[in-house]
Amino acid sequence: MIGAGPSGLAASKVLAARNVPFDCFEAGSGIGGLWRYGNDNGMSGVYASLHANISKESMSFSSLAMPETYPVFPHHSKVLAYLEDYAASFGLHRHIAFGTEVTSVRPLDDGGWEVGRQRRGDTAAAVKTQRYTEVVVANGHHWNPRLPDPAVPGAEDFEGSVLHSHDYRSPESYTGRRVLVIGMGNSACEIAAEISRTAARTFLSARDAAHVFPKMLLGRPADHLVWSPLSRLPRFLKGPAMALLLRLTRGALAHYGLPEPVRGPLAAHPSTSDELLVQLARGAVTPKPGVSSFGRDTAAFTDGSREPVDAVVYATGYSISFPFLDPSVFAARDGRTELYLRTVPPRLPGLYFMGLAQPAGAAFPLLEPQAEWVADLIAGTVALPSPQDMTRAISREWRRHERTYVSTYRHGIEIDVRSYQRALRRELRAGRRRARGAVPPPSAVAGSAPAIEAL
Repeated sequence: MIGAGPSGLAASKVLAARNVPFDCFEAGSGIGGLWRYGNDNGMSGVYASLHANISKESMSFSSLAMPETYPVFPHHSKVLAYLEDYAASFGLHRHIAFGTEVTSVRPLDDGGWEVGRQRRGDTAAAVKTQRYTEVVVANGHHWNPRLPDPAVPGAEDFEGSVLHSHDYRSPESYTGRRVLVIGMGNSACEIAAEISRTAARTFLSARDAAHVFPKMLLGRPADHLVWSPLSRLPRFLKGPAMALLLRLTRGALAHYGLPEPVRGPLAAHPSTSDELLVQLARGAVTPKPGVSSFGRDTAAFTDGSREPVDAVVYATGYSISFPFLDPSVFAARDGRTELYLRTVPPRLPGLYFMGLAQPAGAAFPLLEPQAEWVADLIAGTVALPSPQDMTRAISREWRRHERTYVSTYRHGIEIDVRSYQRALRRELRAGRRRARGAVPPPSAVAGSAPAIEAL
């Protein structure tokens, strides 16, 4: 197992419950992944004031609810405390080797995988290798900052401060400054709103218009709509119904100075922020279109306007990266993962990926069912379709995906949570039928332990 963030913990919990021997390697000194503020593995972009934009009910794993005493949208420290409780409740710490970085995962000609690892930061130490029959990759997808490519013209001439939202921690360093936040996702919205309380001017630049959802709709957390009667409508009705609900509760985006998006509210990952809407209405945040170029202390925009700027925060998302895998083995090119049910690469037996399905709400509830399927595959109680059938299924899914979501890097792993859960249940039933009479996989053969590496 690679990683002890939410995905790695869910997979570890399932494997431990089934008495499957495994190793879990975590580069940091504690569990939690991106939810550990200041994580010493360098992979957490959590800032000091961050609260979850998903309700505690929707964030909970199916096997352990968040405490009732938690607020509706818990602070990041409470989410980490919950993950610590989850790991302690199921005895997961004893399976995890902390401060251990996986440096390579290489397929072997005769089957299985060679995994290289070393103590984090100890470049002088020899890399240790070990053979495993299966590898579960759970290294997350919100840790490798992604900047505009190609760079904005003139970016090298800009003399102000520049950072990615991954490295943003608090608004104090922006007091009295003229700040440009680039992006329109959750981080961009929340950081722009927070900075605007101390900055002299705050600009929020987005190339494309986006829907901004309030965190509460009709007195309930907006993410609860995933399980409401609205979610059971056909998609051609669901989009207009959501647009009407937003218009009734939030009003037109023009009231906040934002352009109206061309596509419906379900075609993109939701940007959720109450505070941004308030700060836009107050004039504390000024919306701008895309940046066309930078000067020494200015930014020019695609509408021909130019503004003086002292600092830039790129809230432009993350690249999906697997530094331990050679790109010729597996890579997420253009943000797309060629994975059957977002988990299995068709022609790489024994390699599984966790947490690379991004729903509009929280991913936590999807992780344990995904891990149960992986554990079934390892045990041989279910069997996969042929590589050819999985490849065809992936192609069909991409065609549906392209009809449903905007074609951007950010939406390469976007899913509809209900559709994914239905597909997973169907695959479990079909996999059990395939497994009847099948020969056991290598991991089920006596003497081949440990069966899984938890990376």
